[in-house]
Amino acid sequence: MAILRTGFFALLIVAAQLGAACGTAQAKITYKTTIVGVADSDLADQLEESSQLVAQEDGRTDSEEALRRRAVADLQRLQAVVRAAGYYDAALSFDIDTKPQRWKVTVKIDLGEPYILREVKLEAAKGGAPPLADRFKPGDFGLKYGKRAISATIADAEAKIVRFYTENGWPLARTTAHEAIIDHADHSMHVTYTLDAGQQAKFGATDISGLKEVDRAYVERRIAWREGRIYDSRKVDATQQALLDSNLFATVKISAADQVGADGSIAMKIDLAERRQRSVGAGAFYDSSQGPGGRVFWEHRNLFGGGELLHLEATGGLSQYGALAQFRRPDFLTRNLDLRTEIALTQENVDAYDSKRASAFTGVDRHFSREITGGAGVEFVQAHVHDDTGSQNYSLVGLPLYVRRDDTDDLLNPTRGTRLGLTTTPFKTVDGSNLTFLNSKVTASGYQRLGKSDRFVVAAFANVGTIDGVSLHELPRDLRLYAGGGGSVRGYGYQMAGPLDAGGNPIGGISSIETGIELRTKITQTIGIVTFFEGGNVYDRSIPDFTENLRWGAGIGGRYYSPFGPVRLDIATPINRRPADDLIQFYISLGQAF
Repeated sequence: MAILRTGFFALLIVAAQLGAACGTAQAKITYKTTIVGVADSDLADQLEESSQLVAQEDGRTDSEEALRRRAVADLQRLQAVVRAAGYYDAALSFDIDTKPQRWKVTVKIDLGEPYILREVKLEAAKGGAPPLADRFKPGDFGLKYGKRAISATIADAEAKIVRFYTENGWPLARTTAHEAIIDHADHSMHVTYTLDAGQQAKFGATDISGLKEVDRAYVERRIAWREGRIYDSRKVDATQQALLDSNLFATVKISAADQVGADGSIAMKIDLAERRQRSVGAGAFYDSSQGPGGRVFWEHRNLFGGGELLHLEATGGLSQYGALAQFRRPDFLTRNLDLRTEIALTQENVDAYDSKRASAFTGVDRHFSREITGGAGVEFVQAHVHDDTGSQNYSLVGLPLYVRRDDTDDLLNPTRGTRLGLTTTPFKTVDGSNLTFLNSKVTASGYQRLGKSDRFVVAAFANVGTIDGVSLHELPRDLRLYAGGGGSVRGYGYQMAGPLDAGGNPIGGISSIETGIELRTKITQTIGIVTFFEGGNVYDRSIPDFTENLRWGAGIGGRYYSPFGPVRLDIATPINRRPADDLIQFYISLGQAF
């Protein structure tokens, strides 16, 4: 019996030991990776992005041996990264600390002395010096002597060299090889590029295919080059961009022939695929002070075959609704000059006033470049306004002038670049009150990525408006300047970020300031959050009083990045809250706030 009991307990002990061993074998190891020895933040970021140790540390590994295999493989990847950065003698090692509950993996990098770019040569494929060799300056292609020999810079220069030749008359230029020689004795690199320049050529005849409804003459006016002129790839790019910007073509492909003709010219070909030229669209918005609203439109972008635009639009909401008809004719009198005519009917029923307005405009828009546009015209406005002081009718003639510069990367969701604008309009009444005044506004906004991706973007804006030649009490309320609302100072109701009358209604002003900053953060590719801080005010003098405090608002918002642009939901509160101000304002619309 004692023997049986002794055997039974022995079996229990063996089973417990086996269970413990199995548990140990099945336990998963967690760890944290640290890369040390690299002071350059850009290189450190590249190493972390390339490291599988870093990429997989949120998961678990089966054993110390598996973790060591992962680390050994990682050293090979990281070695390639530091070599590409110009450190060809770098020494890499790793250490695993198994004492803490979450193990520590330390990758140690001794970069050593960097290798410097010492010499760059350009040779012809058949030997000797290629054409334009006397104009070849390595610094123009990002190759600077005495700087670290970075592989990406050397590879990028190859395309830049080809571009240099295609911009100066050699359409078929190409590099056939580049050789980089490392000299370990003096830690230097010597690079030789081999170029097949081909034959210099002029622009030849252009064949255009794919047109169905768009007139050939419209496409020909978009062509930036002229037959018989020296080939320049910049002219080709400008033509392609102009055709894409027209919104008439889904695809634009421009190519040169594969050989130069006997007369020294190269034939060009433009292949086009027209897109649908009629569109119907709709949108919706909501904010706490104005309530819900919507917009529908129809447009034809090629009414008569020459890119003429007819746009019809209707908007509606609890406090505002109206209709707009716009006709735009491109290349009026000359290329890049558009004739624009608009007729609009609007009605507003807001706290400050009720108004009914009809306006008509005709003028021209000049496209000086892809970034800069200016325009001028004649505008007629007739309105009936009612407020707490009574009713007023007026008719105005204005001469609007504007100039805009926009080099941002996206219309609805810019992540870099700036937008600058100046609009000034002298007005003169032709019926009703005797008014003569100048209405001007300067707008500016900027966008900057924090890093290489668009995960973090800082955006800021500032607007200043002024009306000169008239006093505040002489100006009808619907012509005054206001601040507050979803497109101005969030946190305040529409037109409420300024002086209020005894009834809590906005008075308006003849000068204004609006400014704000926000941080846009992408959590995923489609979901983001925004935090913002904005301020503004209006004044009873034509020059803003910069010593008077602004009315500030702050808030947070969510973004859904749809294929059509970001859908935004913002919640904001006024910091300088008054009894007439609501505690919270909500805003929903398509596109960023600015």
